[in-house]
Amino acid sequence: MRVLPDLSGIDRAFDYSVPERLAREIRVGTIVRVPLQGRRVRGWVVETGAAAPSAVPLRDVAEVVSLGPEPGVVELARWGAWRYSGRLRPLLSAASPPRTVHALPPPCAPGAGADAEARQGPVRGWAPALAAAARQALSAGRAVVRLPPLAPRLELVLALVGGDRRRSALVLVPERHDVEVLSGRLERAGLPVARYPEQWAEAAAGGRVVVGSRAAALASLGEAAVFVVLDAHDDAYVETRVPTWSAPVLVARRAARAGAPCVLVSPCPTLEQLRWGRLVTLSRALERAGWPPVEVVDRSAEDPRAGRYSPRLAPAIASARAARPDLPVVCVLNRTGRARLLACAACGELRRCERCHAPLAEREDEAGRVALGCARCGAGAEPTCPRCGGTRLRLLGLGVQRVGEELAALTGRSVAEVSGRAARRAGDLPEAEVLVGTEAVLHRARAASLVVFLDIDAELLAPRFRAAEQALALIVRAARLLGRARRGPGGPTPRLIVQTRLPGDEVLRSVERADPGILATAELARREALDLPPWRALAALSGAQAAELAAALEGSVEVARAAGGRYLVRAPDPEALADALADALGGAGKLGAKVRVEVDPRDA
Repeated sequence: MRVLPDLSGIDRAFDYSVPERLAREIRVGTIVRVPLQGRRVRGWVVETGAAAPSAVPLRDVAEVVSLGPEPGVVELARWGAWRYSGRLRPLLSAASPPRTVHALPPPCAPGAGADAEARQGPVRGWAPALAAAARQALSAGRAVVRLPPLAPRLELVLALVGGDRRRSALVLVPERHDVEVLSGRLERAGLPVARYPEQWAEAAAGGRVVVGSRAAALASLGEAAVFVVLDAHDDAYVETRVPTWSAPVLVARRAARAGAPCVLVSPCPTLEQLRWGRLVTLSRALERAGWPPVEVVDRSAEDPRAGRYSPRLAPAIASARAARPDLPVVCVLNRTGRARLLACAACGELRRCERCHAPLAEREDEAGRVALGCARCGAGAEPTCPRCGGTRLRLLGLGVQRVGEELAALTGRSVAEVSGRAARRAGDLPEAEVLVGTEAVLHRARAASLVVFLDIDAELLAPRFRAAEQALALIVRAARLLGRARRGPGGPTPRLIVQTRLPGDEVLRSVERADPGILATAELARREALDLPPWRALAALSGAQAAELAAALEGSVEVARAAGGRYLVRAPDPEALADALADALGGAGKLGAKVRVEVDPRDA
């Protein structure tokens, strides 16, 4: 048999013999301890019955350490390592129990299903539509349910997983907090639940609804009836370390191999997801009811010298605090790693690329002269403003700390800064009437009386091809904060305010009209014109020897130099990209250790 050691930097399996005393305990996926280079190390059995080289005496497996991922999950991990051009070990680690497991508990006996009495209040009005959407999704087999952010997700999950209680169901959520919330609600509804990875053994025993975050895509389940991914658009499902695997992609592959339905649920599905499965939507009336009231403050016609805040902002904050003094007002300003926006000094028009609509930036040409160019596609641009003909530019930019000071002076209220450094845990927030911060504030606050995006244009025009999808995802997260506030007592419905100089942008029109399809239609045409996903597969190469790998790929796929010393690799489809990378990395010896290969990059 062959064992892959659980050691960093080793990506090859070694042959061992199985002593008779351990033969009944070992299968593919079992975690064992084996001798290697004078010590005993843990590893996974990745193959049994393999023909060993006759000239080499094999050493015995020392002992069985624990049960490990089931054989189907090991095969899925192999596929994931190939698909994302990385090592197998990180995927097997995610699929393994956090503690030693010597035996599984008995499978959960079939129950009566979900308790209808657990559905309370406004959920009842959504129940028929969500049950119908679940039926459509399950009959399609591969489906994307576009569920608005304020809709009750529990009702849809119950309809999806409550039908066949003899087999397991897998439900993925983006964050650990969501695991606790959803699993608790499912238990109160009468369903047997296993939290992953804490209850790894219960999940592997079968007959339960397994709830987990990204790593649960590799959970051992036994026979599964359905696979569900909530908020499938969320970047939290993408592993940041190599291999940069995506949980929804692995779950879709797993469901296809098992012949089970796979349902991706999201208020704003990505274009790749929309091309993958059948889109299931609710009625227009329900979809509108599932989005909060949105006020788009158009600042394009204001005097550029008018300041950073709309005159409507201070009264809106005062009104929200008066209506719900128990909840903070949240102001979002995402500055880290975002675009440096240039505007005409005369009329305030944002300078954008005519080809791909990304922001223009100042850069030096070959002669050393400063010129305008696109930060995304590299196209040049005329220095004159297309709106008024002006040639002078000014930089639009704010800092979170400075904005906090200005808001305190403007509103006369206590203001606290929240960023990735200022608050590290969900709910770990300073006491203040107004919270201002980066995207971190949307993750850590639990509810808000008002959410204000002070500069959404920095998100809309960020030099990434997924910028529009990611901006819409931020607005969805903000909508969830307002949705939790709606469950509180009294007061007007909380609302969302967006300050912008791009009121006609597809993202903002999608939110105003509660129709993410507006953005999807426009973005799909734009991606096709630029030859970007989902029309092509993409990978980014970086590291000390990225240039060598890029040279090895020339001829088999398209390779282009990108900013920051990176290379972008394009191929007709993910399979062609994975094969080309595997061939190039395999032929480059130890080159792979010195190159970061990011498949499906989120920041390209």
